[in-house]
Amino acid sequence: QRHIDNALKINALYATSSWSLPEEACKEKVILTQLHSETRAKLAALQGVNHSLYSEINSLHLPEVLALVGRRHGQGELYVALRSSIAGVITTVNRKQCLRQQRAYFRAKI
Repeated sequence: QRHIDNALKINALYATSSWSLPEEACKEKVILTQLHSETRAKLAALQGVNHSLYSEINSLHLPEVLALVGRRHGQGELYVALRSSIAGVITTVNRKQCLRQQRAYFRAKI
């Protein structure tokens, strides 16, 4: 019931604001519920769902999502999110380009 009440409060807050869009209320609810590990776990248990949210996010969007988690929920939640999504983050790294940059950096140091 508490989660439903929170969602309704967000809807009411954004409904009274003349500058907000319905999408902003939806985004806020996702940020507060799905991008917070403890809240997401409670909601998943209520719904009988047991899989990682981060496995469903396109790996190209993960850095932006992780930055959002860090800004809105703090370092502890960022660590949990990063731990859950590290495989997806690694796939976005251009290994060859990274090695070229390291090589150029160390050559410049010499």
